[in-house]
Amino acid sequence: MTHSFTYIDIGGNQAQYAVSDEDQRRDFHWSTDHGDRGVARTFDQAQCQARTVLKDSMAAHRRSEEALRADSYTSHWRPR
Repeated sequence: MTHSFTYIDIGGNQAQYAVSDEDQRRDFHWSTDHGDRGVARTFDQAQCQARTVLKDSMAAHRRSEEALRADSYTSHWRPR
């Protein structure tokens, strides 16, 4: 069985991740809607890893959007 979760970052952006029940090797597989995947030894570790990957990915995306906005402001500004 797979358990689905929604992660909401500080900017209000949402992303989904899923953690499967323990497999035959006693591992827990996780994946995100950003395409990331991993394996952990416990369900809690799998959740933590998936959230960390999403948090880092979403923060990087936010920073790049902020940089693009800053560039557009400075490119339109002309000194007198």
